[in-house]
Amino acid sequence: MRNFLLVTVWIPTYNRKEMLERSLKSVLNQNYKSIDLFIVDNGSRDGAAEVVESYIKNHINIIYHRFDSNKGAWAARNYAINNSNGELVTGFDDDDEFFEGRIEQLVSAYDEKHAFVCACFYWDCGVYRKEKIDHDLEISLHDQLNFNQASNQELVSKQRMIDIGLFDEDMISCQDWDVWRRLIIKYGVALRVPTPSYIVHTSYNKPRITGNINKRLAGLEQFYKKYHTLMSPQNSKCFAFLKHYNSEKKLNLFDFYKLFSWSIKDQVIRYFIAFYFPQLAKRRLERLR
Repeated sequence: MRNFLLVTVWIPTYNRKEMLERSLKSVLNQNYKSIDLFIVDNGSRDGAAEVVESYIKNHINIIYHRFDSNKGAWAARNYAINNSNGELVTGFDDDDEFFEGRIEQLVSAYDEKHAFVCACFYWDCGVYRKEKIDHDLEISLHDQLNFNQASNQELVSKQRMIDIGLFDEDMISCQDWDVWRRLIIKYGVALRVPTPSYIVHTSYNKPRITGNINKRLAGLEQFYKKYHTLMSPQNSKCFAFLKHYNSEKKLNLFDFYKLFSWSIKDQVIRYFIAFYFPQLAKRRLERLR
């Protein structure tokens, strides 16, 4: 019965037609076939509409909506979710890529006792590809307040997303971290499965919001104002490191001692080494290549 659940995959896009085509192919090539693909175009001027139309001719499961102007990726996501046909929904960025078993993996693991299900992923910067968040976990609120344990995409009930108010379009960044946290508060722990099935691509010259320091820090401040009363001392220490990391400040010995926590030990140690032992960091990068 589960194999017949319709999954809507949303993709917001804006002026990235070359990468969008790669993303479209990776969704349409999924092993799991009960999928429709909802593309929301934020007013692209680079011919993205023509790319999508060429695919629509041969695929009846593609829905396309175009805004006249750029309303932002989160407004596009919310539009797709609100107007989707799927009982379950999941997201996708137009510059990223699914492995062919991604949707089948998530649907097989999905259970209503979990707020949502997500998976590990690869971070691909061109010269190397690294697995991120590389183990399974039942994600509690405490886990999620340490840092975004759910990665950037998940599979969830459409109705649950609507019931918690969808993505907060007023947040400058951290919208995904925020919405996964709200789902966990309302529906309990989430499930992360260990096998990576998603590739985040960063080796191109188009901007990602994660590349803008001011936006990252402003979004973190909004997140803190929303949830600081729920944070344990460990959560607060993890958050302080996250702010330090996103400000791209040097991590001296005093900061290392002040910000170190066992739950984020790998991140803190790598960041410290990158500043004080650049040759070691360079050798590690060469090994990853």
